[in-house]
Amino acid sequence: MTNNDITTLLLVLAPAALVMASSYMLLRRMLEADLRRKQAEVLLLRRGETLKIRLTAMEQLVALMERLSPQELLLRATRHAATAGELQLLLLDTLRSEMEQRLPCQLYVSVDTWQMVVAARNAIAALINRSAADVRPEEPAMHLSRKILTDMQALPPLPAVDAIAALREEAKLLFA
Repeated sequence: MTNNDITTLLLVLAPAALVMASSYMLLRRMLEADLRRKQAEVLLLRRGETLKIRLTAMEQLVALMERLSPQELLLRATRHAATAGELQLLLLDTLRSEMEQRLPCQLYVSVDTWQMVVAARNAIAALINRSAADVRPEEPAMHLSRKILTDMQALPPLPAVDAIAALREEAKLLFA
């Protein structure tokens, strides 16, 4: 091969190599962009599903706070108990079982909000126990019901109000 042949070969191969390298880089960038777009779509889909689950969990916790209000508890439990002691046990058992059913919801709310829900439940249990301490266990259940409602009126708003407010604020943040 002569110098002239080598020069001709280089003049033919150089542009081909340049076109091939630029095509490779362009194709690589397009594939990377397509991969990022698909990952973003999957992320959006997951966020949409997670959003539904989180909202459902928050709805359940708000319903729990409403169901655990002393008025609601007493409406549901008073007719099933004859004595104050039975009513106290029934109210505390209802608190425990309602809370157990909602335990998975803590995965979908912040730690602070969950602690407020637990504090509300504990405050209601404490109210029931304080009121029950002032009533003899063999008295009619209605006496304990009245005592709980009276004691509740003397207290500042129960932490359930704060827990519901925190749940509402957290739900608002999902759409901000």
